[in-house]
Amino acid sequence: MYAFLAVISLGAVLRLLDYRVAVAAVALLILIFDRKTFLRVDWLLLLTFCAFFIFVGNMERIELINSFIKKLINGRELAVSIFASQIISNVPAAVMLSGFTDNYRELILGTDIGGLGTLIASLASLISFKIYSKTDGADIKKYFVVFTFINIVFLIMLSLGIFIIS
Repeated sequence: MYAFLAVISLGAVLRLLDYRVAVAAVALLILIFDRKTFLRVDWLLLLTFCAFFIFVGNMERIELINSFIKKLINGRELAVSIFASQIISNVPAAVMLSGFTDNYRELILGTDIGGLGTLIASLASLISFKIYSKTDGADIKKYFVVFTFINIVFLIMLSLGIFIIS
């Protein structure tokens, strides 16, 4: 069933199927065949992810911000996408900035590298933090400090490496 649902989802991503039909079909089939899955969904995390995309969509529509990003990104896709990823997470940053440039190589490199750094830079990092915080004996402050330190070190190393070879 999940393979079939993956095909439905892929059909929506490829725009072969209306996304509303895909969402309804996936939700209905899971509700019928695996109802417990809905109880295991991290709804707050899902809403956070949706909020990032709503935020990004709204920022693009504000003329002052739109014109600022157009001026800022031109020729600086790598640096701007790394920086934006630290604030709004790398996937929403990629989606938002893709409307302002044709230099997708630099944009993709920047958002990939930009997934390092702050905890918010990658929603995968938020997921890992949440999972860790629920474990017995979790030292959340230590995790945050060590995680941030290591990620910033790698962010700097990769950024310098890319800027040197570019």
